[in-house]
Amino acid sequence: MSRPTAAAAAQRDDRLLKIATDMFLKHGFDGTSMERLAESSMIGKATLYARYADKSALFADVLRRRILVVFTPLEEELGEELTGESLEGTLLVVARRLLELSLSPSSLALTRILIAQSTRFPELGKLAVQEGSQRQTQILEKILIRFSSMHRYTTDDLSLAADLFLSMVLGRVAQMALLGFVRHPDALERRTSEAVRIFVRGLLDEKKVKK
Repeated sequence: MSRPTAAAAAQRDDRLLKIATDMFLKHGFDGTSMERLAESSMIGKATLYARYADKSALFADVLRRRILVVFTPLEEELGEELTGESLEGTLLVVARRLLELSLSPSSLALTRILIAQSTRFPELGKLAVQEGSQRQTQILEKILIRFSSMHRYTTDDLSLAADLFLSMVLGRVAQMALLGFVRHPDALERRTSEAVRIFVRGLLDEKKVKK
């Protein structure tokens, strides 16, 4: 039997991860079995285990795929500078997008699984931080760098500033959402706008505005 082409193998892997994601979201980590996944994906168990040594390795790839799906379009959009005209306007656009993505039912469900399994599989938590959280920070840091030609900042540590911004905008909101508390859209928008405004006011050095 001939080996699948690279394109066919990529298509098979993408289909496998889509099915795996749906199963994890529907049945949770413990309720998802490799055997059932192999059956649903119409691939042999030997093929599945050759690709993934265990379920945690499979879930890691599900997370990687989710991170790519979530952040790649946003990074491309920002690369084209399709954002606000001011620093505050741009940060508000990004804050809204990150909240929308982070508070989606699928993102919350995957995060709950990740939290529940992070003690058994600490490599999953490390993956989420290195490829997810740090990617968020890099997105914000690039925005701050872009606007540094127009403003003076009160700190030179823009990576830390980006991390603080994410804490203000996402931190408590995401934590409460994981516990099942969903803010009313109007209240969330007011909170987001105020968080961005306060952050920008604290970041800008009013005495050193560039001409």
